[in-house]
Amino acid sequence: MSPGDIFILGVQWIHTLAGVAWVGGSLFYLLVIRPVLYKNPSGSDAFASLATRFRAVVDIAVIVLIITGVVLAFDRLTSRYTDVSYVSVLGIKVALSLWMFWLAGVIQKRRHFLVSRPTVSVPNLATSLTNRVFASANLIAIIGIIVFLLSDLLQALFEDALKAV
Repeated sequence: MSPGDIFILGVQWIHTLAGVAWVGGSLFYLLVIRPVLYKNPSGSDAFASLATRFRAVVDIAVIVLIITGVVLAFDRLTSRYTDVSYVSVLGIKVALSLWMFWLAGVIQKRRHFLVSRPTVSVPNLATSLTNRVFASANLIAIIGIIVFLLSDLLQALFEDALKAV
C-alpha cells in the first residue's frame, strides 16, 4: 500500500465513523429515547440535555462527512476505473446526504423555537403513520440507511471496475 492508499483508507474510516455516529444516534433516538419520552413526558429535562449533546455530535459529524466526502469523491472521480454508473449512484448519494443535512437544520430550528417558547402548545403531528414516517427525525434515519446502502453499492461498483481490468 502506498502512502496515498493509506491516507484514503483513513479518510474512508473517518467518513464511515461519522456516518455511523449520526445515523446510529438517530436510530437510538427513534427506537429508545422517543418511546420512553412518550410514556414519561416528565423526563423532558433529561431529553433536553440529551438533545443538546446529540446536536453537537451531529454538527461535528456533518462537518466531517462533508470534508471526507469531498476528498473521497475527488479520489474516486479522478480514477480511471470510475464509470457512469458510479457517478450516477454517487450523485444520488450526495443528493440524499444534502437532504439529510437540510433536515437536520430544520430539526435544530424547530427545537430552538420550541425551547425559546415553552408555553406554546404544539399539536402532536405524529398521529398518523404517514406523519410519523415522514417526520424529520424519522426521515433522517431512513435516508441515512439508504445512504449506507448506496455506499456499499459504490464500493461494489468500484471493485467490479477494478476486476474488469
